[in-house]
Amino acid sequence: MTTAPDVALKEPSRASRARSALLAREAVIMVGLYVVYSLIRNHAPNRVGAAVSHSRDILAIEKYVSLDIEHGINHFAAQHTALITVANYMYATLFLPSAIFVLIYLWRRAPRLYVVHRSTLAVMTLLALASYWWFPAAPPRLLPGATYVDTVRFFETWGKPATESGHGVSNEYAAMPSMHFGWALWCGLAFFQATVVTWKRVLAISFPVVTLFVIIATGNHFLLDAVAGAAAYGIAFAAVRVSRRVSMRDPVEQVPAAA
Repeated sequence: MTTAPDVALKEPSRASRARSALLAREAVIMVGLYVVYSLIRNHAPNRVGAAVSHSRDILAIEKYVSLDIEHGINHFAAQHTALITVANYMYATLFLPSAIFVLIYLWRRAPRLYVVHRSTLAVMTLLALASYWWFPAAPPRLLPGATYVDTVRFFETWGKPATESGHGVSNEYAAMPSMHFGWALWCGLAFFQATVVTWKRVLAISFPVVTLFVIIATGNHFLLDAVAGAAAYGIAFAAVRVSRRVSMRDPVEQVPAAA
């Protein structure tokens, strides 16, 4: 006969296994999303002529509305070795770890918010992939005749200069929208909503602002690329919220409160 203490011991074990299975599922979803994002982004049509033409159009629009601030910021940063070196490494390293940190924080500290923000991240990433495929765009540093400083090449990030063919295996003509800024904005807003601690909220607000400076200072994005990244976030967040209202599903049902 099973005693009450035996039952009490089995229940936490059952709940623990359920939480572990749910966490494993979420990890598989997010890893799968990033793998698909990387594969599609890096194999999107690398149409250099079209990408350069699109970027010239972007720059022309910015000049028309007096938003072409990239050249001044890029050259200012390039004159300060310490500043641009930090910016280079931030651009290269914080993109993925920051999103992983926020996802884990939401899972552990704000499970009621996790599903909405996780879904928003997935949708906005898919929107970006569609743009990379249909609208290739060159970063300012690769725009012929525009005299932007390629800061990685000049300051030898990672201890060696970038090759003539590019900085790595990533498709360099996938600048619109800027997912460096889009993901940073997602991180900041999700983290802000998940905490009431003042210094954490200041950090949440600061992260996308600093990221905006970094992507422009390093010559990797135009301001309108960041605007498009913010638009992708806004569209994705609205779509997820509407979808959840229609389905009448509560995020709490999918994420255990004890997570």
